[in-house]
Amino acid sequence: METHHQSLVEWLPGFFQQWSENALALNAPTTTEKIDIDIGQLMTFFSRLSTPLQAVQHRVLSFDPWAIAGLKRKEVRNSAVLAWLLNPQGSHGFGAVPLYALLASIRTAENQAFPAAFTRFCRVRVESNPNGDSKNRVDIEIDADNFFVLIEVKIDAFEQQEQIERYCLEAEKRATKKRPWGVVFLTPQGRQPKSMSADNPHFISCLSWRDLATRFEEPMWADYRKVGTLHESASMRQMAAHSAFCFLERMRNF
Repeated sequence: METHHQSLVEWLPGFFQQWSENALALNAPTTTEKIDIDIGQLMTFFSRLSTPLQAVQHRVLSFDPWAIAGLKRKEVRNSAVLAWLLNPQGSHGFGAVPLYALLASIRTAENQAFPAAFTRFCRVRVESNPNGDSKNRVDIEIDADNFFVLIEVKIDAFEQQEQIERYCLEAEKRATKKRPWGVVFLTPQGRQPKSMSADNPHFISCLSWRDLATRFEEPMWADYRKVGTLHESASMRQMAAHSAFCFLERMRNF
């Protein structure tokens, strides 16, 4: 027998339409027809309803831990949470899923040589000083065996003089063994940096917080649905995932 899978949004209008028709039929004084309830269909309805309700409870009715932590628009704190999300060993439980979504945004038509994944190791650091110079403090450094990435995070602060220019030179220098490297400029608008000369030959990935959150969301939800119910510590997995999804919502509002 062929089974048709409909979303809750598609399925509910028909259900309530049938419900109202049956209710009218029950209340009609002239009817004596007995209405049988299909128990199988009713059970199917409630089984389909459970997943959307869990999603609503998970995303809307629960608290936002980052609001309590006071992240607001503070760049240093938000950089630390973003680094946590990008760390394949992070306690969020998504492994390398968010990192690979970022790499996919760097691996564009202009930068096809950039790898889609690390092969052996990947270290993510915040507040990195690659050359020991405090003027070159980088918000996030991703150092993998087969690529090197620096991320400059902006929310409200202005760029320093020649800031992105310096980061390009530093990333190129640090990408030993001829690893592909990249500099990501993350801003609310996804704008081009002003601190880079027009003749700079290096490729810069300019992303908005909203765009990055969108790139993260689909693969993270797919991973959560696949692993969430099977995880050996399901409740801990749900709390960690909730924190991650709350941060994505904050990213959309920068």
